[in-house]
Amino acid sequence: MIKIGIIDDEVLFSNGLKEILEREKNFEVFQVYKHPDELLQQWQQSPLRPDVLLMDIKMPKINGIELTKMLAEKSPDVKIIGLSSHYSKVLIFKMLKLGAAAYIPKNVSIDRLVRTINNVYEQGFYFEDIALKSFYNKTLRQKDEKELFNHGLTNREMDILMLICEQLTNQEIADKLFISLKTVENHRTNLFAKINAKNVVGAVLFALEHKLIDHSII
Repeated sequence: MIKIGIIDDEVLFSNGLKEILEREKNFEVFQVYKHPDELLQQWQQSPLRPDVLLMDIKMPKINGIELTKMLAEKSPDVKIIGLSSHYSKVLIFKMLKLGAAAYIPKNVSIDRLVRTINNVYEQGFYFEDIALKSFYNKTLRQKDEKELFNHGLTNREMDILMLICEQLTNQEIADKLFISLKTVENHRTNLFAKINAKNVVGAVLFALEHKLIDHSII
């Protein structure tokens, strides 16, 4: 059962989304929050967290960008999916860089919404629309290939980065490389620290920025 949280200042939208999600057998709506202050207060009082948090990007006082940064540092295990009724490449890129696992527009189909939540829960990230391709094309024009050699990644860390981008789990990576799960976890921790990645999305974006992978494999 995937526990899902929803935070959006539009109550009608949140309630409608809650009803849709509760129709899915493997979804449980953990909590609906009206604003960031409510979420932060409840999370401070209780250790319970949703597995996936659907978050509106544009909210008063604390917007989705700022809240993503805060939650990625305090509750990194919660996978954040950005929601917005206004498509903005800048906002999407910021949110992904700060730790969000995916982005979907508010007018998305139910099938795509369900697919995104399931993939984010299982793989840690999910990219489907043109946002990633736009990011890829933009960053390739800005980055110098020489930057790749300044991060000091070992061959094993490079192997693991490539397999992360192929959406393999830690156990699948361990099986493929014939190493223990603990070894994979240690390499992954070191890798993320070196490339300053908060989560899987950050690792994938790093690989795209430095021409290690082509966007077509994702």
